[in-house]
Amino acid sequence: MLLKKTTLALASMAALASSGTCLTGAMAAEPAKAELTMAPQYALSWPQDLGKVDLFVAPVPDQTKMTPVRRDISETAMTLVSPLPGTTRAYFFIKPENGKPGIWVSNRVLPTQGVANFRDMGGYETTDHHHVRWGEFYRSAAPSGLTQNDYAYIDTLGIKSVTDLRTQAEQKKQPTRWQGVSPAFFPSEKPDLPSDMTDRSRLSTMSDTQAKALMETFYAQMPDYYAPELKALFARLLAHQTPTLTHCTAGKDRTGFASALILYALGVPEQTILSDYAMSGDLLRAHLTPSFKAAMADHQNGGAMAASPSMRAMLNSDPDYLKAAFASIRKHYGSIDAYLAQKLAVGPQQLTALRSLYLD
Repeated sequence: MLLKKTTLALASMAALASSGTCLTGAMAAEPAKAELTMAPQYALSWPQDLGKVDLFVAPVPDQTKMTPVRRDISETAMTLVSPLPGTTRAYFFIKPENGKPGIWVSNRVLPTQGVANFRDMGGYETTDHHHVRWGEFYRSAAPSGLTQNDYAYIDTLGIKSVTDLRTQAEQKKQPTRWQGVSPAFFPSEKPDLPSDMTDRSRLSTMSDTQAKALMETFYAQMPDYYAPELKALFARLLAHQTPTLTHCTAGKDRTGFASALILYALGVPEQTILSDYAMSGDLLRAHLTPSFKAAMADHQNGGAMAASPSMRAMLNSDPDYLKAAFASIRKHYGSIDAYLAQKLAVGPQQLTALRSLYLD
């Protein structure tokens, strides 16, 4: 199973997203990263200041389950075929011989053929220099298009719960028929999106500026509009119902906001959260189907809507969108921490519990 070249290019662009370390300036060291270049081949790299390292691999990011790959490595990069059998995802542990803490790395973008924007939220560094555990939090577009090969791969991830943030109308249009070991599903009960997000006649005539303003308005509404679903999601995380998958239709807006809150609750810096969010637009464009690409260029039979500025705005993951959600929270609640506590029942005690569960 090969990754598409476009996806690979985007994964390379997202060095920050493959690492677990936030770059804070031009002189910051390149973080450790792993990219799945062609299943089952990985490209690994790590900072030079780690010195000589030993490399290990495991089917899960657990030091008790890892086996050595190579020792006394003086280089800072290498390409290797995964030592694990079949479609098993590989997690690599880079262990410096000088006593510095080791680093887990894996591929952030998963090699799914039928669904775009399927990725792992692990590896990001927090403000106090812990790292979000790999293999706990996945996000994607609607999984209804997953192929048989995709399911063979995803079945190895051990996903226990799926949060579907789509409306009932979206769920009915593209139902998910999970293959293999089925997780517990938690679908949203909302019947539809706000009308201004679904009025095609209005959307098709919007300018780029109007469409962007519409998206920012929608994001400003999400903290309250999706509070019930988000509160239930955090309750499942506190109950350790992971690995978990969160998705909507594109895996960008509702999923992007939910994912941002998870990373924030774990202590990931806001700039890192915005960078992770910004990946979605590129990943979606890299995964456009031929029929959708044709529609984007066809101004007949509704194609004008597909090629309109509003559709381009809706495909974007402009950090200004997520900033609008954060600004709305701060305006109405004073801080994101206050919002988490008041609306989602995630106060200081729950934040401590989440970090104990999901940080290395």
